[in-house]
Amino acid sequence: MKKDRKKQWVVVWVASIVLVIAALSVLCVYLYKMYSAGSGYEELISIISSHDVSDEKQSSGGSSSEPDKNVSSDGSSGGSSPAKKTNSVNHGVNFTELQKINEDIYAWIYIPNTNVDYPILQTSGDDAFYLSHNYKKEYEFAGSIYTEKLNKKDFSDPNTLVYGHNMLNGSMFRTLHDFRDPDFFAANPYIYVYLPDRTLKYEIFAAYEYDDRHILYSFDFSDKDVYAEYLAYATNPTESMMYNRREVEVTTDDKIITLSTCLGNIDTSRYLVQGVLISDEPATDTDKGA
Repeated sequence: MKKDRKKQWVVVWVASIVLVIAALSVLCVYLYKMYSAGSGYEELISIISSHDVSDEKQSSGGSSSEPDKNVSSDGSSGGSSPAKKTNSVNHGVNFTELQKINEDIYAWIYIPNTNVDYPILQTSGDDAFYLSHNYKKEYEFAGSIYTEKLNKKDFSDPNTLVYGHNMLNGSMFRTLHDFRDPDFFAANPYIYVYLPDRTLKYEIFAAYEYDDRHILYSFDFSDKDVYAEYLAYATNPTESMMYNRREVEVTTDDKIITLSTCLGNIDTSRYLVQGVLISDEPATDTDKGA
């Protein structure tokens, strides 16, 4: 009888150890995916981009022919130099090669001194597809940087929403949270969006916490009164617990970009970084990857 009981305890003990090992293995795989997700984009950048020659316009913060909106809140005209160097107005992005990889890639976003340096995708199918798929259309926890079909691909809408995950390893839109720091916000005023034929430059006017409403469903930006009311809050988001803003005039005649990411484990809130379009320049044939 005692021997049978002993055998039972041995079986329970062994089974417990196996379960613990299995649980630890699953946890290790999960953590590995969390911290490695999104890393494949570095290889993509090295294949289709060139970052070896400085783009004079970006490092200086723009040319004198741009509008007065170019001036940041501290009176400077450009902030700090970008973390990565580029070789053309189009950031060296070869869209011909990119679209051979995936026809859903239609733009590239870059924010100096952050890790935001990614293709932007938009699917013709389920808008949530790139929430969990990479630029190769493979399942990946980190997903992609993407827009929804409610926005046109030429960034001509009053407000273009761009989404990305807040990854623990610093990839995707994680470093948008750097704009919580007032000094970082003041020193880094620009967002660049590259299209096959154009380069768009936005000046960041606000970064703040917001609720999780679907902005494009919640506001009819084609209605100037609605857009004006929205901008009144976006340019001065005092109801947010944490925000930074820049004294930049934004009117209903302007086009803005809204970058949206999560706030850790807080499902009911989002962190937004918003900029107003201040420059729209054509790309050269070389820039287009021709």
